[in-house]
Amino acid sequence: MGLSSFSSILLALASLQGPGTRVTYRIRIIEPAALAPRILASGAVSGPLDSEMRLTLRTDTAEVEALFQLTPIGDTVSLAAEFYTRRRVGRSRRGLALWEEDTYRRIVRLAWSDTARIYPFGADPRGRRAPPRAAWVELILERQFAGGEGRPAEGFELVDSTRDVRVEAVVRPRRARVILNLLRGDTVSAPRGIDLVPDEPPRVMQLVLKGRATTLVVSLTRPNPPRSIRDRALALDADIVCLRVAPADGPEPIGTVCGRLNNVARQLPLPTGDTLAATFAWPGPR
Repeated sequence: MGLSSFSSILLALASLQGPGTRVTYRIRIIEPAALAPRILASGAVSGPLDSEMRLTLRTDTAEVEALFQLTPIGDTVSLAAEFYTRRRVGRSRRGLALWEEDTYRRIVRLAWSDTARIYPFGADPRGRRAPPRAAWVELILERQFAGGEGRPAEGFELVDSTRDVRVEAVVRPRRARVILNLLRGDTVSAPRGIDLVPDEPPRVMQLVLKGRATTLVVSLTRPNPPRSIRDRALALDADIVCLRVAPADGPEPIGTVCGRLNNVARQLPLPTGDTLAATFAWPGPR
């Protein structure tokens, strides 16, 4: 991939979020072999047009994590990647492994359905080919028309189980389905579900537990930006949302509960002695 300024493709995500188009990253990880290149893993990640893909490759001496992003430009697409690498460079006097860390960016422009070849472990000093036995990545970008918005999807086959390879869909949710329950002891209220949009005006929710109604004001926000370079580079907080909870009749908020859209309940104690359970999930298609 050619080296260029990454800022040239940082367009507003809002321009990419119209429903009706779905993008697919088709990926193969290939390793040189004596007779013919050998496929280590293959798969696909798909989602709305603003979907990104996170790739992880690990060996005994190196770790590469990358976040791939695309920007459509007519019949072509700009593919950008942010890499975070760790390489073992030796051992200390005490025998502990010494690692070198680095981050870098790459960008290339290609036609839809063309193949981009990436050498995540780097090229030789002359920049003409990868080091011997170094795996490379072949990536094809496709787009299809869809009937509406949909959640991301992943499909991946690891041919060589001795390798540590992983791909993940990365989508910043524009909406989230939030299921709320009140808990006290072994008693649980009936669930109340609501679709929320980050940073929209607060909504009023009423939950009933043992005939007693509790009214709460809730709103959805994004989490604070991650502090570490790695977390920022790989967008590890992309699918995390936070629910702010406040009483209906008080100026001070009760608290905030954050989580991924993975159908796992998070709990927040309330001043009433109850516990609020909030479950975040992807909303249904529209």
